[in-house]
Amino acid sequence: MPRGCFYSTSRTRAYTTEYCRISAIAFKPLLKGRLGNYTLKSDQLSEQHKQFKLLAAGDDYVTVQFIIEQRIITLYLIQDERSASNKLYIICPHCKTRRQHLYAASKTYACRGCLKLHYPSQSERKNVRLRRKMRTKRIKIWGEDWPGVTNLFENAHSWPKPKGLHWKTFFKLLDELDQLEIQYWPIARRKFDKMFKKFI
Repeated sequence: MPRGCFYSTSRTRAYTTEYCRISAIAFKPLLKGRLGNYTLKSDQLSEQHKQFKLLAAGDDYVTVQFIIEQRIITLYLIQDERSASNKLYIICPHCKTRRQHLYAASKTYACRGCLKLHYPSQSERKNVRLRRKMRTKRIKIWGEDWPGVTNLFENAHSWPKPKGLHWKTFFKLLDELDQLEIQYWPIARRKFDKMFKKFI
């Protein structure tokens, strides 16, 4: 069950985690590839979503063609030379916008917007979202292996500055963590009071 869903509520949203996706970066080696047939390496895609034909390739563009359920799906990919990384983008065949990912629907590939997909985090309750962000911020500062890093009852202010992290950056990250905690703990206290009120 996707994050953000609850048994007590009826789900009306479709989530990105329920669909297989392809990334533009997977096609980057084809910028100088030979025309012909290729296969995407994925255990989750159907055979028709894997097989494609490279129709055209240049220094900054690629054109590929899929045949899915007897429908021809042509995807155009262009490289953005304005960025230092020269990112490759897929043009959504439906809305013509540049995307980093497309999702495999039953008879096509389409972007998140065209398929009306949501990220699981968009359905998270505020306290769950804050809790996730706090843990992510702690791991960013001290790393996954730090003892108690995901235990929010552990006071992070007693932990030392990690080696190699500048003091200015350390204090900035701590301040961001403080702002999350200021939002989270009043909500958590109200929830705890409500849960344990009957035992008092």
